[in-house]
Amino acid sequence: MRHSKEEGAEMKLQARWLAVLLCFVVAGVSCQENAIKNISPSLLECYDGDTYEKWNLLPHSMETLIAIIRKIEDSPGLNMDLRQLSTAILHRFRQDGIVRNPRVKPQAGIMPYAPLGKQFFRHAQTLRVIPGNAVTFPNNSISALERCTLHSMLSSSIDIFERGDESRVCKVANYAYRRYSRSADLQEKNVKEEVETLTAEQLEMMSKADMVDPNSLYPALPPNHPSSARLTDLPPHSRCPTENGVVKTRWGTVSGGSVLAGIAAGLTPQQIRIGDLIRQTEQRVTSYSNDASVVNKFLGTLAGDLAEVALLQGPQLSGRYILGVDGNWNSSSQPLYYFLNSNENLEMTASEVRGDLDGLILANELPNYYPSKIGGLRLSQVLDMYYSNRGLFDRKNRACNRRAQLYDVAPTPLLTNQTHNAAIILSSGIATATFSSEAIQKFATQAVNELGTLVPTMNSDTCDNRKSSNSFADVSEPAVDLTIILDTSWPFENIKPIISQLLSGLSISKFNSNVTIINGQDGSIMINSTYDPNDFHYLFNLTNYQKLPMKGFELSRSLEKLRTYQTNKLNDEKRQGRAGGKSDVVLFVPYQANAPQSDKEYCLSTIKTMQEEVPDAVILFLTYGSKDRWGEYVRESNDDLFSVSIGETTESYPAVDSLQTRIKQIPRRLFNTQCGADYESTDPRSSKALMETVVPGGSNFYRIHPNYFSSDDTENPPRIRIQASGIGSLRVCSSRELLHVNTSEAATSANCISLTSNSHIITMNCEDASYLHQCKPYYVSVSSNSTGPSTFACNDPKLCRYPDSVKYTISFENLVCKSGASTLFAVPLLLLLLLAQLML
Repeated sequence: MRHSKEEGAEMKLQARWLAVLLCFVVAGVSCQENAIKNISPSLLECYDGDTYEKWNLLPHSMETLIAIIRKIEDSPGLNMDLRQLSTAILHRFRQDGIVRNPRVKPQAGIMPYAPLGKQFFRHAQTLRVIPGNAVTFPNNSISALERCTLHSMLSSSIDIFERGDESRVCKVANYAYRRYSRSADLQEKNVKEEVETLTAEQLEMMSKADMVDPNSLYPALPPNHPSSARLTDLPPHSRCPTENGVVKTRWGTVSGGSVLAGIAAGLTPQQIRIGDLIRQTEQRVTSYSNDASVVNKFLGTLAGDLAEVALLQGPQLSGRYILGVDGNWNSSSQPLYYFLNSNENLEMTASEVRGDLDGLILANELPNYYPSKIGGLRLSQVLDMYYSNRGLFDRKNRACNRRAQLYDVAPTPLLTNQTHNAAIILSSGIATATFSSEAIQKFATQAVNELGTLVPTMNSDTCDNRKSSNSFADVSEPAVDLTIILDTSWPFENIKPIISQLLSGLSISKFNSNVTIINGQDGSIMINSTYDPNDFHYLFNLTNYQKLPMKGFELSRSLEKLRTYQTNKLNDEKRQGRAGGKSDVVLFVPYQANAPQSDKEYCLSTIKTMQEEVPDAVILFLTYGSKDRWGEYVRESNDDLFSVSIGETTESYPAVDSLQTRIKQIPRRLFNTQCGADYESTDPRSSKALMETVVPGGSNFYRIHPNYFSSDDTENPPRIRIQASGIGSLRVCSSRELLHVNTSEAATSANCISLTSNSHIITMNCEDASYLHQCKPYYVSVSSNSTGPSTFACNDPKLCRYPDSVKYTISFENLVCKSGASTLFAVPLLLLLLLAQLML
């Protein structure tokens, strides 16, 4: 019986894990399969064929990493806490120094990869001082694609040999060009760290064409290995080698394995004697003290990399050591390949400096909270908070502030001592000479001093202090149900970066936003509603795009399908008993199509009807070329139309960033759960409550449309009740004008009150409005007054993005169901009846 490729891969993986389990049974010890000089059996699936070559993996971004870890944490039956999971992931997926032998061709029984890079020995020593294993890791919790992506983001190595694409990528890999000055609402900095070079599809095509495979020329041995002298027919070194095991963040690229090692070491602190880690027969250093010790959080982060600098550059460079070689990504939206600016002195790259420092900061901070204060703290939450503007329970503890913390977490005397001791441990594996302890001390001292000189110059890593603390982007998290109607005549290589860039700023996750993509030609679903950003990258690929049966953009048909989609969504919300939700945004993305003329009136009429039936939906347009041709199809042409240029250039970013800002400003929805699409309530007085959370110092903004509160019953007026949970302080404001943090007019007219454990009732009416469309909506904001880590009571994994989020409940009384379409239809009918009476 034949199995599918996926089933076969799973069977192989199970067999490999059985071999690892036998290792435990036979040896009776804690065996570390990633610390032996063969590719770990559990990682072989990532090197068996082209399926999981790097160009086929998910983007190497912090968003991807967090999404994968969240998926692991949410797997049914998982019984691992923060310490156990971080250690298990480290032992399961990280194996440094895996390189490819360019002289070996893959064939049956032969895989031209092995962990022979110089990074491997330090990695093996690190695993020895961070106890744990991955035997209980739930392999089926994530797909093979996600497993190999995780391995690629955590495992450090450098592909040093020439690839064949240097003429295209190296000429732009030696500088980071400046981006335009972004608006105060945006999170990123002025420095654009990456340059646009090759897409994943271009890299794949290069590998299959008659040229050098960009992923096939890897060293078999480190340059200092004694056997390397015999390899006389190796390719020359690339002018911009690629660094592996790195993750793109908004505050510089980091070594993912170093960050995770710091977290795991900080939660499992170890101080080990040097004499217990090295054997006498392996000594490359004379006259050292066996009683000297190394701390695992230092060996796994800064001291480990500085030791490599001391051992490899110390004996060869008489002047200054070179640390912090930086690089640039192949793409800002699809980061897969990270090209370094030099092929020399790569013992401690800029990514490793950042990752080491981040890992050490987290190693120092996490024991202050876990497990004593927050026993349920999750690894995804740690990364989500640290790599954001809010920080790990304190704005001091965030990636953009790492420079300021160097001497707090690594005082020079302590770091020098740990670097010296780490160098003694690593000398037997990577040293090219025999040293005295005094020489090692000298080299370690200089390496630490060079780091102290380098870190303050890493200006692209600093926090953006241009924004006011009252900036909308700083205090309001995006929460949007985004439906994209896509013109499928867009060239794939142009449209995917645009959508990727858009989604990256909308917090696609189970706590915030979700996205649906619909074919603008036939209305078919391309990507069904998902809150996993990795679903987009997996499903929206060149192969699937080319297989679309119909391509193009037909507005009238799209509107028909959209109306059906929105009707079904309203009815689903009624069946599920939802009382509110994310903002509802429909984004049309035409390419070169013009606004329809033959069915223009039909399209405008359909949009008008939709706005009456689905009053909370906001229609936006993002188009190539002139945006004015779509002006009649939106409510506010100045705010709802955006024009984008083609290509990942400085010209294409402003429109996408402005679109992100516009979407974030659209309030979340409050509505009567009983209405549905037909606006017929089965029980007008029955309405379910909405459980929500707000981050410390943050605000959530809502709107309720008059369809749900326009009532003539003065005895039982419609009401909104905001109930505080009793933990944390809230400030609730209501207004008939749009509430934004930076809207002074609305803030002046708002009615605000503070809550702790009590509730606040907002009574609604339409005042003197004669018709539904004349009645203004109500706007409500809920803000957390707490800005410090005073409480950590938010522990529901389905609701709480952060442990210190403040919970509250929104409930309703006496809501109604009135459709704007039916109400407006009654107006001309009434006029006709009056006219008939006058004529009698």
